[in-house]
Amino acid sequence: MAVRVRYKKNDKVYLFLGVGFGMYKSMAAGSHLEAWFPQKEEGELGMVALCNEKGEIRWADHGDLEVIEIEGQSPAELLK
Repeated sequence: MAVRVRYKKNDKVYLFLGVGFGMYKSMAAGSHLEAWFPQKEEGELGMVALCNEKGEIRWADHGDLEVIEIEGQSPAELLK
């Protein structure tokens, strides 16, 4: 099934390949005093694999995408 998506940051159209899920965790120490209490950050990322016209795979945040077509029909047509 071919799904076309628009990347909101540059308006380019890509093919949707699938989704991925990642987790991250980082710690950073600033000044000497902060070394005793480092800043911690962690979270989860939902990423989407895309393909351009050359077949090159790119990853994008799911919030930056909009589905414009599924098998030649718009989402609105499919949800009627």
